[in-house]
Amino acid sequence: MNQSEFETKFCEYREFLRDEIYRFRDCVTVYRQLNERRKEEHKALYLAPVFFRVVESGLWTSIILWADKLFAEKGECGIFNFLNFIEQNRKWMSVLELKRRRDYPDNHWMIKERVPITFQSIETDRQKIISMPALKAFRVHRDKYQGHFDRAYSFEQERLTMEAPINWSDLEEAGQIMGQIMNDYSADFDGNTFLWSSLGIDDVNSLLNHAINGYVRPQE
Repeated sequence: MNQSEFETKFCEYREFLRDEIYRFRDCVTVYRQLNERRKEEHKALYLAPVFFRVVESGLWTSIILWADKLFAEKGECGIFNFLNFIEQNRKWMSVLELKRRRDYPDNHWMIKERVPITFQSIETDRQKIISMPALKAFRVHRDKYQGHFDRAYSFEQERLTMEAPINWSDLEEAGQIMGQIMNDYSADFDGNTFLWSSLGIDDVNSLLNHAINGYVRPQE
């Protein structure tokens, strides 16, 4: 792969993974808001109980499937494959290549503070994924229920919670690792990084508040 081909492929890969990481993180954000409002028994949820139940269930399915896809070690377009792509084309990710792409002067802080990518640094990023406590749990939820029906788990879904627990901290860690890996290599490529805060951080609260304020009880 020559320089031009690598740069085109990197930009395509970055755009694809950026969108998929945002999809995962947005799903987690909205799912958590709905879950917390349900625990509070927010009265707006009772205006359309089936709708909110379906949305919450659909979001959980998306979270499981997207986490499993993004972190799949043998996936064709996930983060592991992206790391393989970087490893195979490491020469095009050097500090000199960054300097050329952005036309940075020698004394630019991005050049001074850049730590060269090595095989070991790439392997360290792989290990961050492999060592995630929830990595196996994502796969179990995907294989035993969300992606396929497993007889034992389908009729005893509480087993999934007991045998493969997934906590809010696990979802937060997954989103942080995705974003960190993407930002690190994006910065090495051309200095660009992304803010990963969900744009929908207040969507559910706004929706429920408007639903309550605008709700007119039908006349009996």
